[in-house]
Amino acid sequence: MKTMTRKWFGTGVLSLGLLLAAGIPAAAKNARTINIDHALVLQGKNLPAGRYRVEWQTHSPEATVQFLRKRQLVVSTEGRVEQRDKTSYCDAVVYETLPDGSVSLLEIRFAGSNKVLVFNH
Repeated sequence: MKTMTRKWFGTGVLSLGLLLAAGIPAAAKNARTINIDHALVLQGKNLPAGRYRVEWQTHSPEATVQFLRKRQLVVSTEGRVEQRDKTSYCDAVVYETLPDGSVSLLEIRFAGSNKVLVFNH
């Protein structure tokens, strides 16, 4: 009986480890590091210039997007994930300058991906 319990326990631990390992690559695809060269406004929230880890959780196609700096949450907002025809060859922050002089973030493109994070004004 003791041997049977060990066998089931060992199988359970191995299965759990494989499930966790399978989930890590999926989570890594929803996070990237980007540089923002100057202060932006993102849906009314200020986003200072700097290096950020951008993480997003998709709700098909909507997404909750977080901008983290040194593991601290700076801005959390809503956006959506769009698939484009072409793959971006470099990371790109797309923005527009508003009449009041502020700069609004429109989208983030990631190198090697045809998926884009898009933000509404």
